[in-house]
Amino acid sequence: MPPIGPGTARHASVEALLCDLGPRAQVVRGRAPQEDLRRWATGLAPLDHLLGGGFAEGRVGEIAGPASSGRTALALGLLATATAREQSVALVDATDSFDPASAAEVGVDLERTLWVRAPALSEGLRATEILLRAGGFALVALDLARRLDRAPASHHWLRLVRAAAATRTALVVLSADARQVGSHADLALEMRPLRPRFEGTPALLVGLEAEVAVVRHRRGPEGSVRLRFRSAP
Repeated sequence: MPPIGPGTARHASVEALLCDLGPRAQVVRGRAPQEDLRRWATGLAPLDHLLGGGFAEGRVGEIAGPASSGRTALALGLLATATAREQSVALVDATDSFDPASAAEVGVDLERTLWVRAPALSEGLRATEILLRAGGFALVALDLARRLDRAPASHHWLRLVRAAAATRTALVVLSADARQVGSHADLALEMRPLRPRFEGTPALLVGLEAEVAVVRHRRGPEGSVRLRFRSAP
């Protein structure tokens, strides 16, 4: 008689249970339940398709890229999507570069947008955490898109990750050439400018073309798409 071990006993128990349940009973491999997360689209169909609908609530996303890469346009698209759905959003401006008129031109509802000017990195991180923990915002954007003397410490990002998850608020961080959030980001995009776009005679700059690479995506595929961004009037 073969030895009876824990695995053999479990197997016999499963067989007995299947017999009791009837001929249609079967064993299937278990898997984690699918999360039903609301997503905020960028308004750029090829990118939103790659992202599974956009940036997810309760998660941290990062958009990194140099100047004139479409980084700001992408962030404004997210704010416009959320405010169009009658949601409140916040922008923590640590670069003093937010232009309300340009934001309104691309569809951001300024009446639903809280603009926080934070001249120092520490103030920007603290303001972001306060906004996330307060709740009531669908999306909070933190603009760090300038060269930093030092990257924020890991524990700062961990606090923001936890605060975003607790209130189901999407946090989107804008970074310059190098990504800042690292492994704490659920989603990370890197943007690269390709060429400016001109129209008319004389030729006038009307936008730019850029490549967006999804370099980190915990819940979906990575890849890249080429996009066209139109300059605000």
